[in-house]
Amino acid sequence: MDIHLFDARMLAPLVLFLEEAGSRSQRFLDRARIPREVVETGGWIGKKQAYDFTYEMVQGLGCQDAVFAAYLKFQMNHLGPIADAMRLCKTVKEALEVGARLGSTAYEGNEYFLTIEGETTWFCYREPTVMSAGQTFINDMTLAVYCQLIRATADTNWRPRQFRSKDSIINRHRGVELFADCQAIAHSDSTGLAFPTEFLSRRLPGPETMSGSTPSHDWEFGPQNSEPVVEKLCRLLASQFSYGKLPTLDVVGSMVDVSPRTLKRQLTAAGTSYTGLLDRLRFDVACEMLAIPQMTIREVSIELGYSGTNNFVRSFRRMTGLTPGEYRRRLIHDMF
Repeated sequence: MDIHLFDARMLAPLVLFLEEAGSRSQRFLDRARIPREVVETGGWIGKKQAYDFTYEMVQGLGCQDAVFAAYLKFQMNHLGPIADAMRLCKTVKEALEVGARLGSTAYEGNEYFLTIEGETTWFCYREPTVMSAGQTFINDMTLAVYCQLIRATADTNWRPRQFRSKDSIINRHRGVELFADCQAIAHSDSTGLAFPTEFLSRRLPGPETMSGSTPSHDWEFGPQNSEPVVEKLCRLLASQFSYGKLPTLDVVGSMVDVSPRTLKRQLTAAGTSYTGLLDRLRFDVACEMLAIPQMTIREVSIELGYSGTNNFVRSFRRMTGLTPGEYRRRLIHDMF
């Protein structure tokens, strides 16, 4: 079983495109169960959620070149900490290699790499598993992002002349001015964008001149030394939901394209349960809230979605051996 996650920041250009087209982006986000906050500030969603959202957007607008057009507004900060790492590099080659390596973490199950063929280099992308009808439009997204990365790091005036797509030729880019002269060819193995090899040796512009240079926070990961299924589900749940609206196991299964029965079996094998996972998340947030003197115990219990203060007190005591009030008093004592 594999759970593939996706950094939701990368959907920001699509949400902006929907708004500028006069369409209600919230309707598409709700249908894919994607909170707007994680798109705006960063966080994890299921890869299938992202792909389904992209497909629904294209179909809803009736605009086949929508993804290419949307990513004309792509900025480096949509890559979050990947962009931070790229800005620390000295050459274009180093920056693109770092971006490719870290991209495999942010967009799990995908492979990104450079292939040098004489005077032409291909920035490539490979994804072996088909999980959504939106996958073909993710190819468009990747090509458009590659184009903008090369322009940001090597030459802001550069225009792409050739790309290849796995198995079939696509021409959805023709209506977008930046890509209008770009030739599309089919390839048996991967999708990729061609650019001059001589770009690789160029020095990067200073961070202040690279687009979207706003610093970003690091990704939040799940508990250290935990089984992969536990770590990934913790990331997903912590990123997406206010703690009063935690999803059922059935909903989580649909988000990550894994059956609830399989998730339950994997969690049991990891020594926990879905209820235990939710309790742990609530506990971590409860500790943060109890450090805020202005919040009453009742307010904390409501924020965490408990049906009553007594239920919260019992749950917290089970985790710590202390009531929330006792924990808060100890916390204040240790601070002074």
